[in-house]
Amino acid sequence: MKRTFAIACFGLLCAVCAWSASAAEGVVTADLLNIRMRPDVKSTVAVKLDKGYKVEVLGESGEFLEIAAPIISPVYVSAVYLDAGTATAPLKMYVAGNPAAATYGVLPRGTVVKLIDIDRYGWAKIEPPAGTRLYAAKRFIKVTGEIPKAAEAQPVPPVKVEEKKEAKAAETPATKVEEKKEQKPAAKVEGKKEQKPMEKLAEKPVEKLAVMDPATEKALKDLGIDLSKGAALSVTGTLLKLETTTVPALGYVLMRNGTHEYYLCADKVAFDKLGGAPVALQGRSFRVPGWRVPVLYVESAAAAK
Repeated sequence: MKRTFAIACFGLLCAVCAWSASAAEGVVTADLLNIRMRPDVKSTVAVKLDKGYKVEVLGESGEFLEIAAPIISPVYVSAVYLDAGTATAPLKMYVAGNPAAATYGVLPRGTVVKLIDIDRYGWAKIEPPAGTRLYAAKRFIKVTGEIPKAAEAQPVPPVKVEEKKEAKAAETPATKVEEKKEQKPAAKVEGKKEQKPMEKLAEKPVEKLAVMDPATEKALKDLGIDLSKGAALSVTGTLLKLETTTVPALGYVLMRNGTHEYYLCADKVAFDKLGGAPVALQGRSFRVPGWRVPVLYVESAAAAK
């Protein structure tokens, strides 16, 4: 019994020593310190830390220290691809609830996260998963102990960025989307009021309903949608294709004002032939139980005028 206890204590001591060797404690010395996404003064600021805040130092990169993302760091993913706190698909993690925001990296499928909140646009705010790393200016962190060497591989793989012109076409939360060229707004015509394309929702169901393909109808019913409660909808926006989705029938989203406002479903419209220009869609809008973003069954589509 004593021998077993001694072995257990020795194992615990070894584990503590191993942890100590892999990280050092740091304390913020600046009044308010910018914690950045990358080791670069031009990189996006993820969070600001007050003087005296303690951080876990994982390594160093030039004039920056690599630290474990503080628990107060904002991390957002798509709520659509979270099931009981588990990622059902590989998800990009954003510093804000906006597909154009900077990304921490990709959250692997099957990862369990701690959910903090879900906003009305379908963005889930979560605690930073283990392995999420940020960067702080070295001169403003007082480190106790030896700074460990940065790990060669990180648990959260970085997002690959192609050397192309930045596109403002947004990505849907926690899903990869095809990049599209930025659309330049049409010039204003003097003497005329600018027309703002706005969605028009009918207060009653569509009188003449297009007949859905049986497979599409079943897919929507499986989501819990009541097909008798669809509302007529005419809306203009930009299409974005999902590279990964847990619902095959929902392969596209409609982007408006920088957010995804509708998941799109159609069996008579070829979205891939519409391109990246703004489009005008008509169809029926359905609410999905538990979802923040509605589904739009598209009955007709054309280039926006």
